[in-house]
Amino acid sequence: MDPFVSWNCRGIRSKLVDIKALINTSHPVCVALEEAFLKPSHCLKLRGYSCVRKDDDTGVSASGGVFILTSNLYPSTTLTLHTCLQAVAVPVHVRTLVTVCCIYLPPNDTISQNDLNTLIDKLPTPFIFFGDFNGHSTMWGSDSTNSRGRQIEQFISNNSLCLLNNDETTYFHEPTRTFHSLDLAICSPQLLPLLNFTVGNYLYNSDHFPLIVSHADKGGTTRPPPRYVFQRADWDAFTQLAEITDTMVSTSDITEAVQNVIDCIINREQKRRWNIFRRCPTTENLITFKRATASARRVRRRSQRESWIRFIFSITSSTPSKLLWKKVKAANGIYEGFSFPVLNTGNVVVSSSLEVANTLRNALAQVSAADSYSSAFVAINNRAERQSLHFFTRRSFPYNSEFRMYELQTALPKAHDTSPGPDGIAYKMLRHLSLSSLSNLLYLFNRSWNEQKSLHNGTKLLGFRFSNPEKIPLTLCTIDLLRSQVVSVRI
Repeated sequence: MDPFVSWNCRGIRSKLVDIKALINTSHPVCVALEEAFLKPSHCLKLRGYSCVRKDDDTGVSASGGVFILTSNLYPSTTLTLHTCLQAVAVPVHVRTLVTVCCIYLPPNDTISQNDLNTLIDKLPTPFIFFGDFNGHSTMWGSDSTNSRGRQIEQFISNNSLCLLNNDETTYFHEPTRTFHSLDLAICSPQLLPLLNFTVGNYLYNSDHFPLIVSHADKGGTTRPPPRYVFQRADWDAFTQLAEITDTMVSTSDITEAVQNVIDCIINREQKRRWNIFRRCPTTENLITFKRATASARRVRRRSQRESWIRFIFSITSSTPSKLLWKKVKAANGIYEGFSFPVLNTGNVVVSSSLEVANTLRNALAQVSAADSYSSAFVAINNRAERQSLHFFTRRSFPYNSEFRMYELQTALPKAHDTSPGPDGIAYKMLRHLSLSSLSNLLYLFNRSWNEQKSLHNGTKLLGFRFSNPEKIPLTLCTIDLLRSQVVSVRI
């Protein structure tokens, strides 16, 4: 769905669990957060997302501030804004290059109209403008209009912008138990027919609801590769369901891939109590909702504590040094993040994944082109490449014989449990295959060995289907690597 999410979290550090829950629920391209309550000395990272922020360090305690999290699945860069306003912007490629801007206007500050207009002029179009503007206007569903609301109305009109908000309320005022609209989503005119606007139905322990802006059509969604929780696997059921038959490995071409599905557990009781209170905002329902919230928080903290204890006890004197340092880095939150870049080649901005890949390919090709070599080397290289390579022989060598089961069973335990590639297969899965499945897999290895064909061809992978009720597919990139392990055992 590729949604953009905006939320006044009222403190990132205290709401980090809620932010993760929001991300797991909607899988957003960007999360624009207002009132981050961060000081420059506060370091905050979230795995799978790059961040850009602007802190309000004018006071003694942390207040205000804006923060944008951008998924590393989408090419993005940071746009430098020279403004006195609490605002940050990120150009990100989602089908096309879109600039996402996040702003927070404190309710008691005097905001210059010129500063707002100048900020808009600095944003490359098209753009989506999220923020907590702290203004009331009948234009976006308020009962009345105040001075800040009239200022925002003029700002939208003067710059020919489009307001995405409908009449849904975005803010809950607990003392009066009333709902208001303070958070806005504004966009360039060309984006208006392409976007849908909704307001989340849950506060996530803040007093603001998240704003969700998604594409009107559902195409073009990008998803990360699956991650498997092997500790919870039912290997007996896997062995029975993941049965590779001789029919599967005998077909001429098999192209389907397996993906694991991980269920996301949500706290239904807490949300149910909130929905009851929202329909009937009585004191009794408010107390019941707060009790459910406290109970959920208590269970979450207990689970985190128990998980941490299990993690610590997993480090023993027999833990390999490589795994030990991996656990130490994980405990300290140390990891190398990666995001697709937005490249500037002369006067052209390259942002889509395909265009970035082609640009890098052309740059590497230019480095390794024939023009980079001496004429003597080019002549020798051309003569060598004209010679055809023949691997067929009439003699029978032992290393050309078909693989045997003991070679496969010897190679499997030696294969390191690295992250699966695009195929989604892990070696641990292959170790839990039945003997008949391994026999058919061995037949597939020997077939590719005798036919001198790789198990993958370019970007298209040869695959087979594991027979199971949910038709979970499986591809052969890891299986091809396993064949290399079998060859290493023979050599």
